[in-house]
Order: sequence, then C-alpha cells, then structure tokens
Amino acid sequence: MSQPSFSSYLKLISSLLRHKGVWLQEESQDLARLCQLYGKQLALSHENRKVLLMAAYCKNLGALYINDYLLEHEFRDHRHMMEALSPWFVESVRIAREADLDEVATILEQYHQRKVPQDQLARIFQVLNTWVACQQERGWRHPMTEREARVILEQRARLKWSDPLIVRHFVHFFDQSGEQFRRSRATTTAVDSTVKPSVN
Repeated sequence: MSQPSFSSYLKLISSLLRHKGVWLQEESQDLARLCQLYGKQLALSHENRKVLLMAAYCKNLGALYINDYLLEHEFRDHRHMMEALSPWFVESVRIAREADLDEVATILEQYHQRKVPQDQLARIFQVLNTWVACQQERGWRHPMTEREARVILEQRARLKWSDPLIVRHFVHFFDQSGEQFRRSRATTTAVDSTVKPSVN
C-alpha cells in the first residue's frame, strides 16, 4: 500500500470540516489559498508556506468538538463569543500538538488573541485569517464586504491587535493582486472538497 500524499491528508481534513459545516470547509479553503498567494508574495520558504497551509485547515478542527447550537448562536459581544468557543481554540491546538505539528500549534495558540503574536508566521496568519473570516458566512453573522473587512484590519492595526506593518503591506498587496484570490475562490464550488492548494 502506497503512502498517502499530502493532498490526501488535506482532503481528509476538508471532508471532516464539511461534515461539521460547509462554511468551516470553505473558510479553511479560502484561507489556505490566501496563505499560499501571500506567502509567495513575501517569498516565504516552501516549508513556511506549508506551515501556514496546515494552520488554515487545522484552525477549524477544534470546531468538531463544539455543540452545533453554539456554531449557530448569536453572541452578545466578543468576550462572550471567545468564552463560549474556547474549546474550539484549545482542541485545535491539541490536535496540532498531537500530530507533532509544533509550528502550526504555535500559530493556533497566538492568532486569535487581541494582541500582536510573538511568532512571525502567527502575525501573518492572524492578518490573513481576519481578512477571510470577516467575509465568510458564519452561523452567527452575515459576511462583511471587502471594504468592511479592510476597516476591521485597519482598526486592529491602530489598536495594536495586529501587526500594523503586515496589515499595511497586505492591504496594498490585495489592492494590487486581490483579483487572483477572487478568481480562485469563484472557481471553487461548495460541493468541491478536492481542492489541492499548491505548496510548490
């Protein structure tokens, strides 16, 4: 029996996420594509882009341990949401650690906090995740427009919740190259769970 390929593992994770919620799968796929696109722009190494790619998929695995009700629940505020969904973050980190994906686990420990992560890859991931998550359909809110997502990023930069330099660079990058991401997202249908993000 041949060894499963890297893309086979991604398909497995994607399938698990889809079973829990199509929006979880779609968010991870969109984030993975953006990580690859922006990672190439930053000239990140093959390995670092692979770490970001795995983080994009692993970040939502913790949702498998969350009651479906909470994924559709409307929260009073950010604090209420973070408290209710804390097992999501904890379990995502645990899964990554148990799979010996320590660099991925480090990102998952830091990206969701309202402060600039210490880890450089986590800083990048935090900005990209915010951009994608804002525009994604969530169980508890409607998606934002690109303009609204940009306002959120700029607010986070001013408050030092995200790295201002990365936010500024990413916004400029997306102004110039965002159409590549929009096209790749448009060609992926909700029934397609076989996306193979490039890490070459």
